[in-house]
Amino acid sequence: MTLTTLLLVALSAAQATPSPDVPGDAATVTAPPLVPTPEACSASAEADYTKGFDALVRGRDEQALEALQRVLAACPQHPYAAELVRLAQARLRPGGRLAQAAVEGLGPEGRSDAGLATMTLVQTLHGATQGILLCAIAECGGQGYAAASLVGAGVGAAATLLLAKEDGVASGQAAAINSGTVWGFWFGVASMLALDLEGDDSLGAVMLGGAGFTGVGILLATTVRPTAGQVSMANSGGLWTGVVTALLLATSDSDDTKTFFAVELGATAVGITSLALVSTHVPVSRGRMLIIDAGGILGGLLGGAATFIAAGDDAGDAILVGAAAGVVSGLGLAAYLSRDFDSHDAPQAVLTPTLLGRDGAGVAVLGRF
Repeated sequence: MTLTTLLLVALSAAQATPSPDVPGDAATVTAPPLVPTPEACSASAEADYTKGFDALVRGRDEQALEALQRVLAACPQHPYAAELVRLAQARLRPGGRLAQAAVEGLGPEGRSDAGLATMTLVQTLHGATQGILLCAIAECGGQGYAAASLVGAGVGAAATLLLAKEDGVASGQAAAINSGTVWGFWFGVASMLALDLEGDDSLGAVMLGGAGFTGVGILLATTVRPTAGQVSMANSGGLWTGVVTALLLATSDSDDTKTFFAVELGATAVGITSLALVSTHVPVSRGRMLIIDAGGILGGLLGGAATFIAAGDDAGDAILVGAAAGVVSGLGLAAYLSRDFDSHDAPQAVLTPTLLGRDGAGVAVLGRF
């Protein structure tokens, strides 16, 4: 109920209170209520109101607005329909859409215990790996490796839990930090092979990559605060750019490992950066990105298989090219088909209970997605 409605109710009550200055029966006269009750409207108007309210709660703003406008047309004095119409119109504006997306996970996210658990696990493994690499540089014995991995794992777990103890961590923040760790080790290994590093220099490159990119992930998590969907889009950009580049490079007759990994480094870096920038303008959920990734996998398999069937055993490099083309096509098609995946008005599938077996005994399934 709005402030205006409350004021009208108070005014009506004040008018109904007997005045000491009015003699006789005039003091007992009650003014008609200024705020009509919903019962004053027809049954069809109330049915539309219930339908509109339900649609508004479920986020189907267009349907809610249509139903509530029918209520006002049939019953202009309805006490709540006008307010809900204004609410639906506000949510349908671009600014309202953005705010609603932020609340429901496409924008800034809240604290996530699952994100904290995942980050603790990954950083525990990160710490153990750093301990083993450090021990390899120091040429430890068998007991030294065990102790170093144990200490590193403990430091990783303790640091994660202590840093996130007060404010917690959002799922997007955890994903950014964990992704920084994984990509850091990839860039460390790729740099080692691209620069042909050996000995302690190679181990140092891997350690530096893991630690350095974890730091970048922490910086992004605390300043930019990306969502899980944005991190997933950036990761997919690096992954699929690297895969397509690797498939095309594999068609070359050159065995130059340094050039291969140097190009892969640049391709994955461009893919991550490009899709990270795109994610700031295109709201996306982690679920939709998983569907797009699945499209890339299916497209690559279909492209490679179709090329092999068409060209036979002598297809050679054509299979790699077909797989690369299939990946790109699958990603594009999945992105287009899932364009309404995050929309509240997207069609929903409902699984109804089903009884199997004799005399009704069996399995009953009920779900909605």
